[in-house]
Amino acid sequence: KSGRYTMVVDPMNSGQLLRPMLSAIFGSALQQKNSFLLDKLGQKVGSDKFTLLDEPHLIGASGARYFDSEGVATERRSVFDKGVLKTYYIDTYNAKKMDVDPTVANPSILVMQLGNKDLNGLISDVAHGILVTGFNGGNSNSSTGDFSYGIEGFLIEKGKLTLPLSEMNVTGNMITLWNSLAETGNDPRLNSSWRIPSLVFEGVDFSGL
Repeated sequence: KSGRYTMVVDPMNSGQLLRPMLSAIFGSALQQKNSFLLDKLGQKVGSDKFTLLDEPHLIGASGARYFDSEGVATERRSVFDKGVLKTYYIDTYNAKKMDVDPTVANPSILVMQLGNKDLNGLISDVAHGILVTGFNGGNSNSSTGDFSYGIEGFLIEKGKLTLPLSEMNVTGNMITLWNSLAETGNDPRLNSSWRIPSLVFEGVDFSGL
């Protein structure tokens, strides 16, 4: 039934929830004032578990590079540090329009700080929750951060997967969501340039069960 659940998202789908947070820190969105993270540099917009690095120089990794698409040198940078927003991605074009210094046009390899459990270990700790194994449509409002996504997955009861779920919606606000990040897994996809593990969020609103 509808209500608040602990939400566990597997590593195939966790990047979907990060995407709006990244879109909001691009120069194009900031310059058009179409970003819910405008003027939030140096502010806490996520929980202490939310640490994300851009690691462009990982040897042999997909996405590794020494220069961005504009020829600007890449460097290791902290994107979110314990929930605090540390950088914007501002290309030279938008930097000129905004009258700020450019950083780098876009991320290279995004690496989230890992926890010490895999997906099964995270699920076994959840008394009453939902495992999300797929997102089906929906959207996130780039200027407010409000989102609504269709999901499929499984009900979690006392650490076990019970009922398969579909036709459900998860709704909320991106800043509220990332502030509710309670655990990160140890299971990112290493063949991806987005190395985002399983994620656990507390008290997320679901409807339609």
